[in-house]
Amino acid sequence: MPKVSKQHEQARRQQILDAAAACFARHGFAATSIPDIAAASQLSVGSLYRYFTSKEDLFLAVVADRVAVYNDAVFAELARAGSPLRRVRAALRRLQRLLTSQLPDDARLSLELWARAHEVESLGAWLRDARARRLQAFRQVVEEGKLRGEIRREVRASDAAGLLMAVADGLVVQRSCSPFHPSMGEQLKETERLLSSWHADGRLQSER
Repeated sequence: MPKVSKQHEQARRQQILDAAAACFARHGFAATSIPDIAAASQLSVGSLYRYFTSKEDLFLAVVADRVAVYNDAVFAELARAGSPLRRVRAALRRLQRLLTSQLPDDARLSLELWARAHEVESLGAWLRDARARRLQAFRQVVEEGKLRGEIRREVRASDAAGLLMAVADGLVVQRSCSPFHPSMGEQLKETERLLSSWHADGRLQSER
């Protein structure tokens, strides 16, 4: 029997992920079965189990392929050198840009993950870890800003990080409901004003 190339294996795995993403987004995690995904990917159930051990394993692989990229983008911006507040702004702007071009099915996957995390332990564990890392990344940047004298000392790092998480989550929820549109306003405009109020000298960014 001829040996299957690594390239072929990767292509087959992506074929399964694409089919699974569509099924999970359109029908939900609970209502989607492995046979459903096998039919959508035009493969046998046995072929799917060669790549993924369970429906939960497959859903997490879809999340890593389609959703985790947004967390990674936030981490990348927050990890850059330079002004902490500018890095926070850059992280939120980049998240919004990525979400603007997000496919509708991918937008629904985030909500499906949140909805099922309390029912499926493996999904809940993945989400808790991802959110804890993002919360910690925001907190560290705020703490750095305070130590550098850029952010006002009375700004509580944990509270500020929670607020930034809420802004990021809000962008995800808005995008999952409908595409961003000028008629909805500028989603980050007031967040920008809020971040400016954190400056240690008390002046708005537009005045600097």
